[in-house]
Amino acid sequence: MDYKKVLRLHFVNHLSCREIAESCGDCSKTTVNEFLKRFRENPELSYPLPADVTNEYIGNMLYKKPGVSADQLLYRDFNKEAVYKALARKGETLKHLWQKYNAIGVVDGKKPMSYRQYCRRYSEWADSKQLTFHIQRYPGVNLELDYAGKQLYLHNHQNPDETTKVTIFIAALTYSDYFYAEGMTECDIRNWIRVNNNALSYFGGVTPTITPDNCKVAVARNKDWISPVLNKDFQAWAEHNNTVLTPAKVKSPRWKPVVEGHVKIITMHILMDMEDMVFYSLDDLNRVLMEKVDAENRKPFEGLTYSRYDLFTTEEKETLLPLPPSRFEYLERKTVKVAQDFSFTFDKVHYSMPRKYLRQELEIRAGEKEIYVYNKHGDFIRTHKRSYTPKDWVIIPSDMPAGYKDYGYWTVPYFQQKASAIGPSTRALIDAVIRKYAYPVQSFRSCFGILRYAEKYSPEALERCCKDAVLAGRCNYSYICNTISTYHKEPLQSTMPQSSPNEDAATAVSGAYKDDDSKYSLKNLLKRQETEAGNEE
Repeated sequence: MDYKKVLRLHFVNHLSCREIAESCGDCSKTTVNEFLKRFRENPELSYPLPADVTNEYIGNMLYKKPGVSADQLLYRDFNKEAVYKALARKGETLKHLWQKYNAIGVVDGKKPMSYRQYCRRYSEWADSKQLTFHIQRYPGVNLELDYAGKQLYLHNHQNPDETTKVTIFIAALTYSDYFYAEGMTECDIRNWIRVNNNALSYFGGVTPTITPDNCKVAVARNKDWISPVLNKDFQAWAEHNNTVLTPAKVKSPRWKPVVEGHVKIITMHILMDMEDMVFYSLDDLNRVLMEKVDAENRKPFEGLTYSRYDLFTTEEKETLLPLPPSRFEYLERKTVKVAQDFSFTFDKVHYSMPRKYLRQELEIRAGEKEIYVYNKHGDFIRTHKRSYTPKDWVIIPSDMPAGYKDYGYWTVPYFQQKASAIGPSTRALIDAVIRKYAYPVQSFRSCFGILRYAEKYSPEALERCCKDAVLAGRCNYSYICNTISTYHKEPLQSTMPQSSPNEDAATAVSGAYKDDDSKYSLKNLLKRQETEAGNEE
């Protein structure tokens, strides 16, 4: 409460307690009334007030409790301001200062405070003075990471109204203020690791600790700051570079003041200049951005003769830890299952596995050039060369079974038998599909998909579709998938006006296949074969 203002409104303007409370806005009518009552009852205060009377003096006179606290009688006080200045020295800690204070012992009958009480008293004093702890900076110790609040945009050549947002990543060394910036169109973990790799390459080294912002690509959860949950890929990046991640407190910019200052510099002095520029590619934008960053790094500090670049090259660069021989590679993670054709599928490509892993779940960690395979317990199994050709097969020959008996219930005779039960054209198409691959096992998924249409539509429709596919030289799963629905709607006579003995036999078999669905359906046959294979195991 502004005591002097309340007294002036009451004694000079003659306002009521309600009107004074509404005028001040930070107190209630009851509070104003209580204050005026105490003022009248105090014999040492009267209005008008002397010129040297302050609000603090009035508050002490009217509200301070008489007497001395027990703590002041029992415990020896200490100089808080001297402690604040001492903490700025390198290596000095509050624990060490308390030990020196405690070593003096009892003075004038007052004993020293406990360490907990000592810290509490100092913290209360610092809060009352609105002081923040000064973080002493040393060369090559810490790197701070953040995003700039302002974004830039990429334009489309064909459609000028179509734009793509570009977020600016910033990394700043806390001692020299030397910083790096790069634009990114997607703020996912892959790009986050990429720009961090580029930042370390720009500095030519890494610091023992790195303080990131609490973005999701860096920190998964940080409720109490004591035990934050880091993004596992970013944590792996830190371990690869022999550094430690120490995230800042949530919504506490003072925990990373250096990079926050650079966010302001980049936003006000760089991004505002680039806002009016038109960029059609991210490379062009980053080239201009780095030119401006380099110019800012080489600009002398205000009032000094040296720049961030000078301070970095002379004092900090040599203190950085060396980078590892290779850059950290982000690995895409995915859980896959090894199918009956001795392969798992990742990014539309088949990769072979030995028989013992059939129907097992595996963890895939895919890099740019290689795919690393682990079991569900995290044990490394093998490496595959990565392929980017859709529907390609990456095969290790030793994974392929030596004979048909090793295939399980998916074998060449198995699919040939099912195709023959439908008709000769279906058998001819299945044989052609199998012959297309170096290893028959590669064709099993296509064969299964083709024969499955006998259930979805009818054996007759599949047979007619396979006949046209063989005549057209289009013996593949895609042709059947795209055309089978039209054959299902056509009557049988329009496609097969004449019948031969072979075709009559095929029709009879097809009819049996259709009539006794519980016995001959592909689904039931597969279930029965799978049960038999499980019993044999």
